[in-house]
Formats: sequence, structure tokens, C-alpha cells
Amino acid sequence: MSKAPIHAAYKSLISSGSLAQNPGQAALVKRLGTLQTSLTESSTPQNGVYIYGSVGTGKSRVADLFAETMPPGVTTRRIHFYEFMMDIHSRLHRANSQTTYRGDPVVQIGQDVRNESRVLCFDEFQVTDIATALILKRLFGAFWQSGGAMVSTSNRHPMNLYEKGRNRFLFLPFVEELQRRCDVWRLEGDQDYRMSTASNEHERQRVFFANEEEFLESLSLATDGALLETIMIPVMMGRTLNVKGTKTGDSITVHGSFASLCESNVGAADYHALCKTASTIYISGLRRFSDEELDFVRRFITLIDLAYESKTRIVCRSEVPLFEVFASIVPPEEAAIELQKTMEEMTVRGEGGSSSSMMSTFIGDVEWSATGLKSASLATGGAGETDARFAVGRAVSRLFEMGSKAYGNTGVSKVRETTNEVFR
Repeated sequence: MSKAPIHAAYKSLISSGSLAQNPGQAALVKRLGTLQTSLTESSTPQNGVYIYGSVGTGKSRVADLFAETMPPGVTTRRIHFYEFMMDIHSRLHRANSQTTYRGDPVVQIGQDVRNESRVLCFDEFQVTDIATALILKRLFGAFWQSGGAMVSTSNRHPMNLYEKGRNRFLFLPFVEELQRRCDVWRLEGDQDYRMSTASNEHERQRVFFANEEEFLESLSLATDGALLETIMIPVMMGRTLNVKGTKTGDSITVHGSFASLCESNVGAADYHALCKTASTIYISGLRRFSDEELDFVRRFITLIDLAYESKTRIVCRSEVPLFEVFASIVPPEEAAIELQKTMEEMTVRGEGGSSSSMMSTFIGDVEWSATGLKSASLATGGAGETDARFAVGRAVSRLFEMGSKAYGNTGVSKVRETTNEVFR
């Protein structure tokens, strides 16, 4: 029996030096190769793989390789879990808007998702709001019962999902089903490959600035000194996001303040549209955030999370060193102490970092959860607050990788995907 395509692709990356030898990754590739073969040779339902582990162990990279090398006969959807849930809630909203609709729309949506893709491959599986928590069992139950398989990455074991969430006992049946339908696989590793890879490079692009003149000089170089125009980016439901930016060659560069991007009426749908459009986003006005500003931090993390998924580079200007930006947010635990060391090291180098995600959007001036009006911030207590704090380490690691010269070299021009109509 020939080896699955992921094996050859992984071996090629090792041979070229793009990846270093890693026993944990190699074992995971073997397991995912077995899944590829089973999906190709059999139409019966297959157990998926839920991959979890610490920051920067290569979970997303191996999952990407799995999706990219999937044989053509197996329909596969590779998507950030946050983006996936935006799609699900949009479908749910449309179904609930139909007065003639009968039955449970969540079950039907799950079946529709399976009809579209046999395999779902998620990045960063996490649950932070009750609206999502309560539909997952019915949604994925229908998907799995229809023969679908899931491969997902996460920083958390399934039993730690939606930790401290409201009415969490209602969510636990989904956790049980998840562990029955997927092999729970811990990717071992004590070294963040993003940090080690990036710090070994002789040339890096700075992504964190304390000096305003240097920040503006970097922006000027990125835009070839062109004046920034108003860009109208289509979001959803007829809404647009207006930002300042310019198109230079095959890239679109955007500049916005932290206040305009993370403190105003913007949410995940806006960030998703922005990151699908822009190649680089310059953000000014970072500071040391207080505990009361956790909601702003959550949005900042969401923006960087979606930027990472889209291979959009984030460049920041801060009033304080990077370590101080999150100093009031990260709890004083042993893990946070290790994070502090990493952040201090990055600050010395003049670099910086960020990423995560929570589920909300804005319609008009009102913030909504995926299925209804938000009466309170997702980051105020419960799972939203827990995950916002938990995500800081991953955030730092990913923003640091954005400073790598190899970051974003996908060969795909976002300008070709964006019409001139976004410029006004």
C-alpha cells in the first residue's frame, strides 16, 4: 500500500530545511496519513483527530499540510473555527428568518455542511459564548452522523473547552461526543518553532515599534510614500468597513488606530473582511491595557488571529514595551512567568506579538452574538475572559512570526482578489 500524500510532502519540507526534524510532528503526520488513506479507500465514517498542545509546536502547520495534500476525491474544507462559526450563525439567521421553515435548522445545517465537505479541518477550536456552546452538539452530531470527519487544532484539551462558561453542564454532552468521534492527540513540544525559526533569520521585518517616527517611516516604505485613501471593504448584510489604505503593486496596506479598530463598533466579521483584503495592517495607539479593557484586548487578539489565518502582517506602534502591553491581563501564574520571559526577549529585539478569537459582530451600533443581542461583553467573566487571558501566549508567538521574512509568502496576491471598488 502506497503512503498517503502527506508523508511525501512532510519529507520534502524536512529535506528542504523548511521544517526541522520533530518526533512529535512525525508521529502526528503518520496518524493523519492513516486518516487520509482511510478516507480515500472507504466511504464509511472515520474518526477524526483533535490536536492540542502548547503554543508554537506546529499544530496548525501539520493540519495545513493534511488539508493541502488531501486526495482530490475527498472534499475538504480548511477554515479557522471562528470563521466557520460565523458562517454557521449566518445560515442559522437566514433559516430563522423564514416563517415557513419547519424542523431544527441546526441539524439541517449540519447535514448541509457534510454534503458540502466530507472533512472539516479547523484551526484553533475554542468556544467562548453560550450561543455557540448550545448548538455544537446538534450541529456536529448531524455532521458526524452523515459521515463527516473532523481534524482540528486547539491549545486546549476538549475537557477544558468553554471553561467557566455559563451553563457549561449543557455543553459537556458535546465534549463527550467529540472525544468519541475524534482521537484526542497531544502534540508534544517544549520549543516554540515560530520563535526559534524567526530568531535564526538574519533579516527580519520589524512588527513592533516604540518610536513613532520609525513606525511612520516603516509605513511610508510599505506604501512607497503614497497618500492613504478611504477603502470601503464589503463585510456582510450590506455593511462596509471604512479604513485608510493604499494599493502598491500586488499588496494593499492599511493604517488604523487601536481605538478605531478595537474600541469602536467592529467585530469578527469586519476583521475577517479586512484581513482578506489587506496584506499589511499598521496599528498605532497600543498601550498598557487594564483589566477593565479586557474586551478591547479580546478584539485585538481576534484581529491578529484572523490576520494570521489570512497571512496578513500586523505592524504595531505602542506607547510601552510589548511586555507591558499585556502585563495587567496575564495572571501571575507559572505559565505567565514563562510568557513574560519570552515577551521581554522580544522587546529587547524590538519585535512584538499577538492572536485568539471570540464570537461577536456589530449591526449598526448594536453588538450581537452570533444568534442574538449581546447583553454583556463576551470578555466579562466566564469563558470569554478565560480564553482571552489564555490566548495571550499564542498571540505573542504569532505576531513574532509575522516578523519573519518568510511569513505570508503564499504566492497569492490579495489585490487580484479585491476589486477596485473598495477604493473610493
